[in-house]
Amino acid sequence: MKIKDYNDPLGRIVDVFSIYWFDNDTYFYGLPKNHGGLKAYKASEVEVIDPEIKFHTIYFYNNARSVHHWALIKERLLDGIIEHDETAYNRFLEILKAEGQIDPDFC
Repeated sequence: MKIKDYNDPLGRIVDVFSIYWFDNDTYFYGLPKNHGGLKAYKASEVEVIDPEIKFHTIYFYNNARSVHHWALIKERLLDGIIEHDETAYNRFLEILKAEGQIDPDFC
């Protein structure tokens, strides 16, 4: 899944690896280049460029309903990546590159 943030003056396309539903709002958690972690985007503030989810997903529920790339849950990377933990981020990038989800030069 790919989105474009209406507020990004450069019009960059961002890959989405999690979707959350809080109350009546939808949030996409994307992986922008050189950000070092996942970034939350409110669905009403982005354009969905590619609606297809092309990876194995896991449904998760704690304080919100959500769907995630499998590695974020099974490898327990989600909290670390949201908090910009370098080890978790590098492990997630390794998995995404191995799956062909992102370019080999993505950082």
